Amino acid sequence: MRIGCLLIHGWTGSSFEMEPLVEPLQGEGYLVRNILLPGHGTSFEDFCTTGWNDWAKHAEQEYEKLAAEVDRVVVVGLSMGGTLSMHLASKYDVAGVVALATPMYLYSFIPWEMKDWKLPFVPLVKRYLPQISLGRRSDEHLKISPWVGYDDFVSLEQLHQLMIGVKIVRNELSGVDCPVLISQDRRDKSVPLGNVLTIAKNVSSKDVTIKMLNITERKTGHHLITTHIETRETVVCLVKEFIKRLFIQNCK
Repeated sequence: MRIGCLLIHGWTGSSFEMEPLVEPLQGEGYLVRNILLPGHGTSFEDFCTTGWNDWAKHAEQEYEKLAAEVDRVVVVGLSMGGTLSMHLASKYDVAGVVALATPMYLYSFIPWEMKDWKLPFVPLVKRYLPQISLGRRSDEHLKISPWVGYDDFVSLEQLHQLMIGVKIVRNELSGVDCPVLISQDRRDKSVPLGNVLTIAKNVSSKDVTIKMLNITERKTGHHLITTHIETRETVVCLVKEFIKRLFIQNCK
């Protein structure tokens, strides 16, 4: 059986986020596609011309192309890439889906889960303040948790597009009936921890595995678990074991 793995990166990031998984999965004999979403990996100006529909459509197209070349496809996504992965799993006959630090919501009032209190006001504020300037990640931060993406500014329109997307997919979760692996660090500063249970409770799948991670350092946001020095090898192992189990293989 020919098995394909579709890897999907997160919002404002790039395929660099999923690169640590490519060689290990290829080593297992899988056909691996590490895709780049529209507006990412080019320029911030390009990014500001895209939205949820563009990202979702591209993920669908890449899934269909890979599915035409293999017998079964496993979808693996980080952050928004995980949201898109769940979207694909609700729409196609996916063999399995891996949701890494995946949002189905970005904030909650009860219980209070919010990276920034201004998040609920994004749909209003974006009309008057299209972009917000940010400070770049330090060299020390990038050494611990490598990342390539748009770091200088946040486009509030595209942030709103992400908020729209996670709401859409949250309502699609009941359509996910394939095996699901969910993993996230317990102190992820970008994605509220409650998202783990939101996914687990709302999918139709009878095969849901949750693997929580515990990063010890205190200098990063604990979100990029695919590249973080404390978790990247663990994530690779989790994904490999999950896929092997799907196809009734023994994990070496």
